[in-house]
Amino acid sequence: MTEWLNSIMTHSSELALAILFIIVLAESIALLGLLIPGTVLMFSMGALVGNGQIEFWAACAIGFIAALLGDGLSYALGRRYRRQLQRAQILRPHQRLLLQARLVLRQHGPLGIFAGRFLGPTRPVLPLVAGMLSMPSRRFWPACTLASLLWTPCFLMPGILAGAAIGLASHGVFSFPILLLLGAISLALIGWLGTQAIRHGLQQRGLAAMPAHLSWGSGVSMLACGVVTWQIAIHPLAPTYGSRIWQVLT
Repeated sequence: MTEWLNSIMTHSSELALAILFIIVLAESIALLGLLIPGTVLMFSMGALVGNGQIEFWAACAIGFIAALLGDGLSYALGRRYRRQLQRAQILRPHQRLLLQARLVLRQHGPLGIFAGRFLGPTRPVLPLVAGMLSMPSRRFWPACTLASLLWTPCFLMPGILAGAAIGLASHGVFSFPILLLLGAISLALIGWLGTQAIRHGLQQRGLAAMPAHLSWGSGVSMLACGVVTWQIAIHPLAPTYGSRIWQVLT
C-alpha cells in the first residue's frame, strides 16, 4: 500500500498534502487509528518533504489541523455517547486498551493526553476515553492542542532526514549513508527506551524504580549516538547534508 501511495504522491504536492490530511485524521480517530500504519506512512511523507517534493511548514500545518480535528471528534463522541459506548460491541475487543487509557487519565489528567499522543498503543483511544470520563474541555484542549502541534514534525522528521540523504552516495563517499543509518538506529533506540521510561514513570508515579535495562540501555544508546553524531559532523558530506536539511526546514 505504501508503494502505491508513494507513486501517487510524487506527482502532486497538493495531492500529497491531501493524503497527509487523511492519514493523520484517520490515525487520530478512535479505534480507526489502530488499523492505520501511521508510523510507516508518516515516514513516507517525511521522505517526500526531505526530498523537496512537499513544503515542510505546509505539511506541519496540515498535520496539526488533522490531528486536532481527529482528537476533537473522538473527544466529542466520548462525551456525547459515553453511556452507549460503554455497552458498544465494537469496543469489547479493546477493553484492556480502554482500561489502560482510563488509568493514565485518572492518574495524570492532561499530561496523559499530551504524552499519550507520542506513546503508542493508547493514542487512538485516549481522546475518546477522556470524553467518556467527562474530562473538562479546559483541561483537554490545551494538552491536545500542544500535542497535535508537536506530533507532526516529530513523526515527519525521520523521513525528512532520510529523504534529504537521497543521492549523497553518488558523490563517491559511501560511508555517509551508513553513518546516517547508524545514527537513526541509535536515535530510534533512545526514543524507544525513553518511551518505556516515561510509560513506566506514568504507571509507577515516578522514575525511581526504573528497571535496570532501561537505565543502562539509555546510557549505552546515548554514548553510541554521540559517537555516530561526531563521525557525521566531521564527514566531508556533512556540509552538503546540513544545507539540504536547512533548505527543507526554511
